[in-house]
Amino acid sequence: MSDPSSVWMKPKPRSPTSFLIVPVATCPPRARYVRESFWGTVRGSENTGTRTFPVPAGGVSMTRPVGLSRRRTRNDLTSLGVTNIRQRSTSTANAIDAYLQSRLGDIVLVSKLPDVVRYAQNIDDPAARNAARAALTAAAARSPEYESVAVVDAKGKIVAASVATDEGTSVAFREYFLSALKGATYVSDPSYSVITNRPALFFSSPVAANGVVLAVVRTRVNLASVWDIVEGDAGSVGEGAHSFLVDDYGIRLAVSETRGHRDQAESLIYKPIAAIDADTAKKLAADKRFGQKTPEQLVIDPLPTLKTALDALPKGASADATFAFGAGSAEQRGVVTRLVTKPWGYVLAVPLTTYTKAADNATFDAVLMLVMGVLLSFVIGVVLTRSLVGPLRRLVGEATQVSTGDVDLREAHFDTRSGDDITHEVASAFDRMLNALRFYALADETGTGGEE
Repeated sequence: MSDPSSVWMKPKPRSPTSFLIVPVATCPPRARYVRESFWGTVRGSENTGTRTFPVPAGGVSMTRPVGLSRRRTRNDLTSLGVTNIRQRSTSTANAIDAYLQSRLGDIVLVSKLPDVVRYAQNIDDPAARNAARAALTAAAARSPEYESVAVVDAKGKIVAASVATDEGTSVAFREYFLSALKGATYVSDPSYSVITNRPALFFSSPVAANGVVLAVVRTRVNLASVWDIVEGDAGSVGEGAHSFLVDDYGIRLAVSETRGHRDQAESLIYKPIAAIDADTAKKLAADKRFGQKTPEQLVIDPLPTLKTALDALPKGASADATFAFGAGSAEQRGVVTRLVTKPWGYVLAVPLTTYTKAADNATFDAVLMLVMGVLLSFVIGVVLTRSLVGPLRRLVGEATQVSTGDVDLREAHFDTRSGDDITHEVASAFDRMLNALRFYALADETGTGGEE
C-alpha cells in the first residue's frame, strides 16, 4: 500500500475545482491545522474520517492573503504613527503650557516688588513713579521677548512703564485689565497691541495691599517663543508633518508654515476652523483678535472633525483626541491636545501616506520581484529546453538512421562528447547499444558463413 502522505504531496487535480481527499489520521495535527486554516473552509464527514480540501488546478492564489496582509500592515503602521503623533503633540502642548506659566509667574513677582506696591499706593508721587519705572525696566530686561512691563491704574490708564511711550494709553477695555482688577491673574489670547500694532500676549496680575487691589501690572510679550515652539514641529514626526495652535474659538494663533516666513504670518494665522457667530466675532474684533481684519474679512479654513474633537475635550485639564481629515492621497491623521493654562488646542497632523508608503512600497516591490521571477523563469526554461531538446533530437535522428538501415553499422556512431551531462549519458547508452548491435550482427555473419 502506498504511503498516504504521497497523496497530499502529489495531487493530480483534473479541474480548477477538483478536490483532494486526505485521511485525517494520516495528517499530523499541525499540518491539518495549517491546511484547514489556510483554505478557511473544511468539507467532509467525521464519520468517514476524511476531510475535503479544495485544490486549484492552476496553483494556489495568494491574492487574498497578500491583500489582507497589506491592509493589516497599513493599519499597524497607521496606529504606530498616531501613537508617535500623540506623544509629540502632548510634549509640545506641555512645552507651551510651561512657557505660559513661566511668563505668568514673572508678572506675579513684579506685582509684589516693593517699589511697584509702593507706587500703587501713591500713584501721584513722582519719586515713587521713577522707582517703579526702574523696577519695571529691570523686569523687562529679563528676556528680549518682553516688549513692555507696565503699571495700570484703577481707571485703566498706563501710568508707569518700561517703555515711556506706553504711558498714558488707555487699556480699560482689555480683558487682562478687567480680570486683574477683580483680583485674578490673567493670560490673554494673542491680539494686536494698540501701541505696536503687532500681535502679542498679555499677562496681568493685581497689585494689592492689605487685601485691596490698588492697580494692575501687565507685561506685553511678543509671539516669537510660541511660534518657535510650534514651528519646531514641522516635519518632526515624518515627512509632511505640520502643526498649529488654535484658541477656544478655533482661531489659528500659530502655524508651523510661518517657519522662515514670519513676514507672511498675518496671512497664515487668524483662520478659524469653523464659522463664528456674528456677535462673538464682533466682540473678538473689538479686542483686536483678528489683527487689522474685520469679521467680514475672516477666511474660514474648515476642519469639522477637528472642531468636534476639540469641543469634546475638557477644559482646564490636559487631554487629547485623534481625528482624520482629507480624502484619498490627501488624507491626514492628527492629534489635538488641550492645554491647561489656556483652553487652546495644539494640533499635530501628518499625511497618512507618510506611514503607509512603506507597506505600499513593499507590495510594489513584491509584485515587481514576482514579475521578474516569472520572466527569469521563462528565459531559463527556454534556454534549458533548447540545450536539452537539440542534442536529444540529434540522437533521435541518428538512432532512426540506424534502425532503418540508412547507415552502415560498422561506420555508425553517436556523438558522446557534445552536450550536457544528461545528453552525454544518453548518447553513451545509445553508443553502447550500437556496439552491442554491431557485435551481434558480426556474430550472425560469422555463424552464417560457417554453416555454408
